[in-house]
Amino acid sequence: MDILQREVFNPLSSAMATPLEAPPLWLYALLLLAVVIATSVHEFGHAWMADRLGDPGPREAGRITLNPFKHFDALGFLLLVVTMLIGFPIGWGKPVKTDPTKYRGGANRGIALVAAAGPAMNLLTAMVLAPIARFIIAGGLGYSEFAQMAIITIAIVMIINLSLFCFNLVPIHPLDGSHIMASLLPEELAKPYRLFMQKFGVFLLLGLMYSGKLGEFIAPIILNLFRWLIGQ
Repeated sequence: MDILQREVFNPLSSAMATPLEAPPLWLYALLLLAVVIATSVHEFGHAWMADRLGDPGPREAGRITLNPFKHFDALGFLLLVVTMLIGFPIGWGKPVKTDPTKYRGGANRGIALVAAAGPAMNLLTAMVLAPIARFIIAGGLGYSEFAQMAIITIAIVMIINLSLFCFNLVPIHPLDGSHIMASLLPEELAKPYRLFMQKFGVFLLLGLMYSGKLGEFIAPIILNLFRWLIGQ
């Protein structure tokens, strides 16, 4: 929460020439809601792309929807609650089950497209919200309490979506980036890469997260993307 206050809310406060204040409990509740929305958008992206490529599974499972209950995963939600205290929550939705053998254009290409579609939807969500954020910062809604809450809400939803976008592009299993990387590598390199990641990827990811190195690398990217989108 400190990094959000320091890097997001304080600069927005200066831009709006008015203090931005919100009860901490309200902020945590909003963070939780924002991650639920972002994970739903993310999993919808996977399901939609698989459906477009010819796999009927996601549609039959009812996953081509933004309904968060269709994408709920208990373990991902638990991790979200724990990491929320860091200020950049990490969680995931229920994985979309899909059959690459049914993809039009080949399984290898299809796996990369389906994997990329989730993070792409998160980026698209942040980009759609950016003009609204710029409008509010410029005083389009005045400087009332409503305007303050509106910009805080939009900022958090954007930050969370950008977080999922950046985090999932890390090429470490089980993140989407590992599937994209494996599909881009030549087969002689892709096979050992997949085997290594399937065996050690989770441990490597947890180690990077626990050490803080992953956060140190990703956080500046997220914040710079956010600032660029809102023109600050």
